[in-house]
Order: sequence, then structure tokens, then C-alpha cells
Amino acid sequence: MPPVVHFHYSDVGYKVLGLLLEQLTGKPYPEVIEERILDPLGMEATAPVITHTTRKRMAVGYSDFYDDRPAPTSRPLAPAAWLQYGGADGSIASTPGDMAIYLRMLLNRGKSSTGSILSEDTFALMTKPYINAWNDPTLYYGYGLVISQIDGVTHIGHQGGMVGYSSAMLLDMEHELGIVLLANHPVSQVGDMADFGLKTQRAGRYGGDVPPLPSWGNPLYVRNAVDYAGTYGNNGRELTFIAEDDRLILNYDYDEIILETRGRDHFYVPHPDFMLHLLVFSRDSEGRVSEVFYGGNHYINVLYEPLIVEMFPAEWQAYLGSYRSHNPWLTNFRIVGRKGQLRLIEPSGYAITLTPIRRDYFRVGVDEYSPEWIQFDTFVEGKSLRADYSGCAYYRFFTE
Repeated sequence: MPPVVHFHYSDVGYKVLGLLLEQLTGKPYPEVIEERILDPLGMEATAPVITHTTRKRMAVGYSDFYDDRPAPTSRPLAPAAWLQYGGADGSIASTPGDMAIYLRMLLNRGKSSTGSILSEDTFALMTKPYINAWNDPTLYYGYGLVISQIDGVTHIGHQGGMVGYSSAMLLDMEHELGIVLLANHPVSQVGDMADFGLKTQRAGRYGGDVPPLPSWGNPLYVRNAVDYAGTYGNNGRELTFIAEDDRLILNYDYDEIILETRGRDHFYVPHPDFMLHLLVFSRDSEGRVSEVFYGGNHYINVLYEPLIVEMFPAEWQAYLGSYRSHNPWLTNFRIVGRKGQLRLIEPSGYAITLTPIRRDYFRVGVDEYSPEWIQFDTFVEGKSLRADYSGCAYYRFFTE
């Protein structure tokens, strides 16, 4: 095969593989999965397609109550949208018991008590680390599996997300241990939870200390809180942050608000005026925090010389706003301007830079190989009413 140069995870890619299977076998994708995997392994409780009949046996799935903003720590939930699905990128409904059978087959390198599901060559292809994935030096992608080195030990596995459900499986090939997590609600740290569970298994079976609880257990803990302390201004408005021990506090409207960590330089503010976006700090070339963003608002550290903020082209004003679709996986997003660039902000609060290609058309991301794109059209009174995001139509919505 040609050398692998770039990595981009694609649900569409898995859908195409499902269609290819149907062409090669002359059978529907669910039937292929049932005949080649589920029946030989005896996974009798697993369905290869999600239908109304399947729904009768499934736990009710839940999604975030607020679908257009970062979730608060309390994470209120609501029943998720129901949909039938049969694509190869995520139409399996299973149980912990059946998934344990599947994990055991992988730990045995494709073999089961009823025979071989995978040949040695095929298993080697699946678990070969072809390319670094997600810009994480510890993660590599094979054929449908993630290969990682954790504490010097090779692991394979994958995470999954369906509307209303989260999952993860992780296998320690050296110690012949595996874990699967299935949840009927969104779980941001499902991979970390699987890692913790697997390490606990290993300690129990082979001896050693039980690992400490992951740091994400305390969202109020900010390891380098002093980095962000200071006052940041924007046209007469100011935000002041104070570091106290390992916490970061925002002084706002005669109130002291303790911020919650949401990744490097990202924070959630539990206050009604800051519910729609995360606070995102930015650093200068020397690693010092110099500015902070909230949505399209830009605040500069008052200790810095006033920055010359690059303005984006006037016609880009037409794109700013909130867009919504009936797509249950990504129901909405916002377009904002930041320092001469457009950013697409997902409900999670994380922003993606839009790279201009031609008028009204942008690449989603800065990497030239990114296949994702967005095009704005249907202009009325200087505003785009529609955004075509990689073939899925989103329409301007009345919310901020």
C-alpha cells in the first residue's frame, strides 16, 4: 500500500467500507456482520442494525439538556433523539456480556472457541500502527483500531459515540486483559475511565498499587492558575482573574466565580452571562498568557501593549451567527470572528479555524489535507441564511 501521510478520522469512510462490503458480498451490511462475526462468536444479544424492534431492548439514551453550549458540571440530561440506523460507522447495539466475548476474541488475536474469526495476517494488519492519530504522540491508528503505548505496554481499542450513547473498549495485549464501557449518556472522559479500569484490573491480577483517580475528577483544580491571573480589557470592559491556591477565580459583577477546567487554556464559567461559550486563553511566543476570548469577544492583558487586531473582510460579517440542522450528531454551531479569522464553535465550546479558499467557501481547519469544508449561501439583507457543512445543510437560527 502507498505510504500513509495524513490522518483524518472519518465516519463517512466507515460508511463507504460498509457499502463496499455490500458490493463484494451481495448482501446487506447488517447481514454480513451477523454471519461473519456475531453468529460465529455466539454474540446472541447483539444487533447489527438499530431499528424500532431493537429499541424495545435498548436502554433509553440521553443527551445534554442544552444542545447549544458547553455542559455544566452537573450535566443535566434529556432523552436523546431516537433514530433507526444501519450504517457501518455505528449501528451496533450490544451488551457488556457480548462485548466481553468480542474482547476475548481480540485478546486471542482473532481466534475463538468456535474457530478463527480473523487470520493472523488480518489481525496483524488491523493492529499495525500505520500513522500517528489526533496529534497525540502516544496514539496510532490501524485498520479500525487505535494502537497506543500506556506505561510501556501496547494497548488496542477504540471509543464510540452514538446519539445518546458513549462507549470505549481497551485491551492490554501483554497481560491479556480487556475492558469495555457502555453508557446511555454522553461521557467526555470515557477513554480515561477505561484506562483507569484496566490499570485497576492489572493491579488486582498481577499485584501492584491501584492507580490514583484521574485528575479530571476535580474540575476546579487548575495546576497553573497563576498563569492566567490578571486583568484583561476590551473597549472599556474588563475581566479580572485571581489565582488562589490551585483555583482560578473570575471577579465579575461583584461576584467571585470559580472557573472549571475544560482542557488546556479552556475554562467553563458557571454564570448566566457566560453560558454559551468557554473562556479560551491564548499565549504569546514565550508561553505567557496574553489574551482571552469569549465567543467573538477579545480581551487583552492590560500589562501588554495594545495589540493591533487584524480585521477580517467586511463581507465575512454576513456569515456570523448561529446555525442549526436536524442532524442529530451535530445539531448546531456558531460562527464568530477572532483576530482576523472566522471560527466555527461547536456546542462543546471548542473552536475550529475556517481557512478561506474562495468567496463564501472555507476549509474547516488549517491543515491543507482537511476534507471538511463549509460554504455560505442564500443571502438576505446582508446575512447568509444557509451554511453547507461538508454536504449537510444548516440554517441561520434566531439564537445568539
